[in-house]
Amino acid sequence: MSPPEPVAPLVEHFFRHEAGRLVSILTRLFGWRNFELVEDMVQATLLDALQAWRIRVPDNPSGWVHRIAKNKILDAIRRDKIGQRVTAEWAAGRPVHEDGIDGLFVDAEIEDSQLRMMFACCHPHLARENQLALTLKALCGFGNAEIARALLVSEEAIKKRIQRATRDLVEHRIALDPPSAQESPQRLDSVHQVLYLLFNEGYIASDGERAIRVDLCEEAARLCHLLCTQARFGTPATRALMALMLFHAARLDARLDESGGLLLMEEQDRDKWDQGLIRRGREFLSESAEGAVVSPFHLEAAIACHHCTAESYDDTDWRAILRLYDALLALHRSPVYLLNRAIVVAQIDGPQAGIRALQDVGHDAALAHYYLLDATLGEFCRRAGDLAHAREHFEAAHRKATSPFDRKIIERRLAQCAGANA
Repeated sequence: MSPPEPVAPLVEHFFRHEAGRLVSILTRLFGWRNFELVEDMVQATLLDALQAWRIRVPDNPSGWVHRIAKNKILDAIRRDKIGQRVTAEWAAGRPVHEDGIDGLFVDAEIEDSQLRMMFACCHPHLARENQLALTLKALCGFGNAEIARALLVSEEAIKKRIQRATRDLVEHRIALDPPSAQESPQRLDSVHQVLYLLFNEGYIASDGERAIRVDLCEEAARLCHLLCTQARFGTPATRALMALMLFHAARLDARLDESGGLLLMEEQDRDKWDQGLIRRGREFLSESAEGAVVSPFHLEAAIACHHCTAESYDDTDWRAILRLYDALLALHRSPVYLLNRAIVVAQIDGPQAGIRALQDVGHDAALAHYYLLDATLGEFCRRAGDLAHAREHFEAAHRKATSPFDRKIIERRLAQCAGANA
């Protein structure tokens, strides 16, 4: 039986935000070898909340959940003698007793546990797809079915990814310790990349149910902000990534029409853009200017800032954005950057210039199955008046697109080419 309103949203909130906190604390205590036990305890704690809160929601729900979790920890230790197999930190000189467990639930310790978990989930020993799945599972409180939908793979595949990740962490004896000063740059870069991918999974969702996964965007931003609060990890690149997320998050509501379909930037009502988030994004971007290294996040955030601060689509400073894409390509010659640069070129010099800019991009194997290449070529041909070729490209894009929301955008463009011969 589902809980009555308003209990259901509250319990769902705790499954999101408290589950990750509890998993981080308990994994720090019991180690990766007992990750399944940790998940069971967290699930049991939150199910207890689901049952108890049907009668009355406590005044301090978070404290209630933590108290139940602590009781389950002590029960597990007494019953299974797991205290003999906890992490080395606890086994060597820090006995597992109620006072010690209480200390783990102090706010500062909870945040520290989450940071430790973040760096463990993004450890370089793990394959990137396993890092992403484990982060969603351990830090964001997502179930296997949700992760499978978000990452467009089967639930069984997600289960195997998480099992493989935890097995690798055990085999390599990866503890939930912050990285050393020597390891920090590489480890932090891995964390950045996973959070960037996590945000993008939400911003460009294609699970067939929702065009945008706001929950994924929120979790990525929450974890990035947690990094920003730490002097050691709140680097210029971290703050630039935070700025990028805020600029994109500011436009989330305006990206959907009344039916839940996607709207392109030129179609969006800019009055719906969240000016508060844009201001915060500009603050983080300004703070990220410290230091001598310019990361891709700096440049992408600067591009997003230009979009967010332009009065209209046509009034966007396209030449400034073009310079930023040139700088991005100097750092990393990504085919996606090349594609986006061509779109900017077309805004400045017209559709034929955009087509010429895409000539080399079209031969890149990484874009062979990328529907946006065909969709972009179709749009350039449409603007140039070549409706027959536009239709060919749009039809190719429609075949390659996996999201029904992306297909609807393409169908709108195909309707504009209806007078052309197939």
